[in-house]
Amino acid sequence: MYALSHLANCLEKACKTIIFTLFIVMVITTFAQVIFRFVFFSLSWSEELSRYCLVWLTFVGGALGVRKKIHVAVEAVTLLFPRSLKIAVSRFNYVLLAVLAILLIKYGITVSVLNMQQLSPAMHIPIGLSYAALPVGGLLILIFSLELIFHPERKGGETR
Repeated sequence: MYALSHLANCLEKACKTIIFTLFIVMVITTFAQVIFRFVFFSLSWSEELSRYCLVWLTFVGGALGVRKKIHVAVEAVTLLFPRSLKIAVSRFNYVLLAVLAILLIKYGITVSVLNMQQLSPAMHIPIGLSYAALPVGGLLILIFSLELIFHPERKGGETR
C-alpha cells in the first residue's frame, strides 16, 4: 500500500502543476482576447483554447478534490455514527466513486477515440484531445479513490 500512497502523492503534485498551468493559460488567453478584440482584431483561437483548458481543469481539479476530501458531502447522519461505522461508510462511498471512475475511463476512451478524426474549428487540433480529459480524470479519481479505500484515515475528512 506504500506504493499506492507514493503514487498518489506524486500525482497530487502533478495535478497541482497542471491546474496552475491551465489556469494561467486561461487567464492570459482570455485577457489577450479582450484586449485584442477592442484594440486590434479578435483572436480566433483564444476562446477555444480557454474552453479546452477549462474542460481539463475541471476533471483534473475534480480528481484533486477527491484526494483532498474537499467535495461537498451531506454528513448530518454520519456525524452520529461511531468512528468504525464512519470509516465503513467512507470506504463504501469511495468504492462507489471508484466504480464511477471506471465508467469515466471506459466511456471517456470511447468518446475520445471516436472524436480524434474531427478537428476543432479554430485551432485545428483533434477534438478527441478535449474529450481525453474524461479518461485521464477518471484514472486520477480511481487512483485517489483506491488510496482512500485502503487508507480511510488519511488527512482530511471526518474519518481521522
